[in-house]
This record gives sequence, structure tokens and C-alpha cells, in this order.
Amino acid sequence: MGEFGELLRNARAYRGVSLHDAERATRISRRYLAALEQEAFEHLPPLTYARGIVRIYAQYLGLDPVAVLAKFEDAHGQRSLGFRVVPSARTVQEPLMHWAPNFAVIAFMLAISAIVFALVYTTYLAPRETVGPPSLASTSEPAAPPSTTTPGSTPTTAEIGTPSPPAGVSSQPSPTLENPTSPVHATAPASPTPPPASQAPAPAATPSTRTEHVFEIVVVGRVWVQATVDGQTVVAEVLDAGARRVFRGSTMTVSSGNAPLVRVLVDGEDRGPLGQRWDDTASYP
Repeated sequence: MGEFGELLRNARAYRGVSLHDAERATRISRRYLAALEQEAFEHLPPLTYARGIVRIYAQYLGLDPVAVLAKFEDAHGQRSLGFRVVPSARTVQEPLMHWAPNFAVIAFMLAISAIVFALVYTTYLAPRETVGPPSLASTSEPAAPPSTTTPGSTPTTAEIGTPSPPAGVSSQPSPTLENPTSPVHATAPASPTPPPASQAPAPAATPSTRTEHVFEIVVVGRVWVQATVDGQTVVAEVLDAGARRVFRGSTMTVSSGNAPLVRVLVDGEDRGPLGQRWDDTASYP
């Protein structure tokens, strides 16, 4: 009997059940269960159904189905001498085909391309005549009034008129300084606006700290134990009396087929037996 069959047999023995009890609970024929424990894989159904039987039986015995299925496939592969390599089929070379251009198809494609180009050009690219707005009639400036001066006479100031100031310039006279020798008082520059107060930086988020504990499993009798630390399986085997296992992590979950024989210590503190039942599970701390 190999390691796989011994694991199933020991787990069933520590659970205190017979093949008849296992058959009634799992609804799997005891012939298949006995074949698994004896590693008589030739008595099992096809491999696809055998994997399902192994998974259900491992869950019933309180074992890790993934680990047990891996041991089963390892043992089954060694018994069946692994997989048979099938030689690849010989490639068949196809005869080369000589390509000849089809001028009728080429001429048809050119005609279609010309039609499409003409449609696109006339729809989107052809220049269009733009009709501009009607031109505004030019406004003629009013004619200057006729001059009343006689030839040879000098025009007076009233006749000439005062020249009008250019647009944008006030016609009022500019004020004069009463005392040109007095110094010009410079206006004080406006005080600069103080910059806005800088906002206080947001406090940095403090990273969450995880408390690490020291877990110790002490076995007082031969028993099957499975433990996971922070979601990872660290032990799943049958331990002898007096065996100790020490792990570090935040949380630990322990399962056993005979819980009174398993004691758990957290940071050196004895938490007592795992449980009072045959099959029990507890999480720490």
C-alpha cells in the first residue's frame, strides 16, 4: 500500500467509521472505497468519475480534497506508467497553384472605383459658388457750403472756423500747475494682496498593521491534523504522539479527526484541546 492509500485508511480509522458507514454516508460503493485505500485503481471507473469519487471521499474524511486529489493522480500515473505519446501525423504537401490574373474582374473593380470616386467628388469635394450679400451703396459726404469770400480777399477767422479736435481728444483745456517748482507728490503704490493661506496638507493615511502571532500545535496521540495560516494550508497529514508544529501569522484554522488529542498554543498561551468531538474545527486567536 502506498502513501495515498495509507492516508485514506488512517483518516477513516481515526474518524472511527467503517467502509459500510462511509458507503452509506457518501453513497459510493464500498468496492470503490476499498479499491482507493488498497490503490487497486484497475477496479475503479474511468478516470473522470474516479476523480469525483476521490474528492467526495476526501471531504467525508475531513481531508483537503485538492491535496488528496494530487496524491491520487500521482499514484495513478505511476501505476498506469504515465501517458502514452502519440506520434504526430505526417504533413501532406499540397501542390503549388499558379495564379493567373483575371482581367475581367480587374476591369470591373476599376469601373466601380471610378464611379465611387465621381460620386464622392461631386458630393463632397466639388467647389460650390457662394452668393455674397448685396453690396452696400456708398454714402457720399455732404458738399461743402459755398464760400462767400470774394476773390483776392483774406478770409477771416470766423470764415475759416476753429479746427475741430481729433476724435477721442477732449476739447477742454488741460489744467496748469499753480506752482511748477513744487515737487510732484507720487502716489503710494497699493499694498500687494497677501497670498491666500495654503491649505493644510491632508494627513497621510496610516497603513493598517497586522498583528503576527506564534501558533503551536501539540499532538498527544496519533491523529490526522489539517491547519491553514492566513488562508494557506501549512499541514495536512497524520502526526504521531508528541509531534509539534510551530507557525507564524495573523490567523490560523485547525481541523482534526480526533480533536481531544490536539492542543493549540497562541503566543505561548495554552488554549486547551481543539474540541471535545471526534471531528472539530477552531480558529485562532
